[in-house]
Amino acid sequence: MTIVGFDYVLRFVVRMRRKRILKVSEGMELSNSIREYPCDDRDQALWLLLEQTRNAIYKARELELEQYGVSTVQAGVMFVIHTMGGSARPADIARWLVREPHSISGLLSRMERDGLIRRVPDPDRKNAVSVEFTDRGRDICMKTFERESVRQILGSLSEEERTQLMGALIMLRDRALKDRRARNKPPFPAVGC
Repeated sequence: MTIVGFDYVLRFVVRMRRKRILKVSEGMELSNSIREYPCDDRDQALWLLLEQTRNAIYKARELELEQYGVSTVQAGVMFVIHTMGGSARPADIARWLVREPHSISGLLSRMERDGLIRRVPDPDRKNAVSVEFTDRGRDICMKTFERESVRQILGSLSEEERTQLMGALIMLRDRALKDRRARNKPPFPAVGC
């Protein structure tokens, strides 16, 4: 994708943000404290906008998951385990979530302590472990798939906008991983998803 693709992502996110702002401010008087800020660094503006968008969606999802007593990262681990057929190696989980193995190890220890998962000997590799659900963990995992907050937020996109955004984000993720010299690219999501 050329620089035109990056411009598209910037315009797209700004347009979505404007829709949200207009929706919130409809019929309301704008306060004098709202002002425009100069934007002389488009990369920084896009980075900040991506960060704001990620944080806003993350917080909405976090509030939704509170009722099940799991974090968004734990729900991500559960998604990976479920998607991989109910069992996954810690290294695979780290690769899917683009996390360092040591941070996944600590997360898995907490999830095991909370009765969500258990580590079992890996049948394919000597001295390795796989992670699988406990009954409680499987039950909570299925509940986390409801994702109402995410559906509401992403529901503001047309199918074409979803497809374009997915392609742009995959390209950005893959480029960032290449620059980071990541050994393995996450297998999901992929183009055509």
